Amino acid sequence: MKKLFLIFLFLASCAIKDPKSAVQENILENLTLSLDTVMVDSKGKLFELIRGPGSSSISEDGKYLFLYNLMSNQIQQINLDELTWEQDYDFEVEGPNGTSDMVLSTKTLGEDKFVITAFNHIGIYNKEGVRLKDLSISSLPISTDLDELDYSILLSSDQKNLFSLPGIRYVGPRTFAKINLQTYELENFPLEEMEWIFDLKIGTSTQTVFQETMYLKEVNNQVLALSPSSSSFYRYDLKNDSLIYHSFRHMLSPEVNENKLKPVVESDQEYQEEIRKFFMGMYFGPLLWEDSKKLYFRFGRKPILSDENHQLIKSEVYLYAYDLEFNLVGEALLPITDRPSDPFFKDGKLWSYVNVEDELGFAVFTFDF
Repeated sequence: MKKLFLIFLFLASCAIKDPKSAVQENILENLTLSLDTVMVDSKGKLFELIRGPGSSSISEDGKYLFLYNLMSNQIQQINLDELTWEQDYDFEVEGPNGTSDMVLSTKTLGEDKFVITAFNHIGIYNKEGVRLKDLSISSLPISTDLDELDYSILLSSDQKNLFSLPGIRYVGPRTFAKINLQTYELENFPLEEMEWIFDLKIGTSTQTVFQETMYLKEVNNQVLALSPSSSSFYRYDLKNDSLIYHSFRHMLSPEVNENKLKPVVESDQEYQEEIRKFFMGMYFGPLLWEDSKKLYFRFGRKPILSDENHQLIKSEVYLYAYDLEFNLVGEALLPITDRPSDPFFKDGKLWSYVNVEDELGFAVFTFDF
């Protein structure tokens, strides 16, 4: 067993704090958009669309959607150029090649391989369903006193590092952990500027039942630690091996969810009222990379109307643009009533999942600015 070197690195000496940046010249000021809808020919195959493609992935060239089907434990390959289903890849739930029945996400690695992440499990599989490598924390030669080291676990695209957000659920803040898969050294960084996220929780005097989340996402060789309640984020630069905090000043929208939560409620009615109030606050989605413009984009949503069941009916939707150094270079209020669902860029256009009478489709946005 290789020896683990546990290194605690403090934010003051190891992370760079990026001062708040505001738009100097708004590249989205004269933004216009057009919209088309396209449908996928399923060739008679059944797609599982309850969750949409949130657990799925897009090939690096944008040609294929690898749609995860929870009901059949399959990854279904869809040609986005031809808009047709092409083939299914079957995976086992149990056994030596099992994924478990609690798959959270799948990601294509290219070369006919996938990363499949489930509760307390992550592994690399080929398209025949064979597990090539088990990367679950419990299977690695490491020893640590960090709790929930597999929370929001992410394998970098170069397959050299695991990242996660360890901490004690509902109790304290989380940190940013990096595990080197060659040496099994572990580095753990505090996330001091976003610790307030974990104060957004609600429950009874004896039990917390809801806490706002942070999650990890890799985009364009950058690993981001984000929260739906904040426009700010931490960025781990894989090339320069550094953790950087970014915050922004918006001209058009709030920068955080300004609706706070009572930590303790006395009744179910009070709980429902607090949750409704909280989710009527500002929401921020993940960052998306658009290669042809060399820009990052992000959507924000501010609900303005919901029904009696707390389902959103209408929202203000914002688009933010960032340059290669993650400076905010554009923001715009869009003429749509809800944020795009599971969006991604393909050939310079934004694709957003739509369910049309239980058939898989996409709204395709063209942005001109």
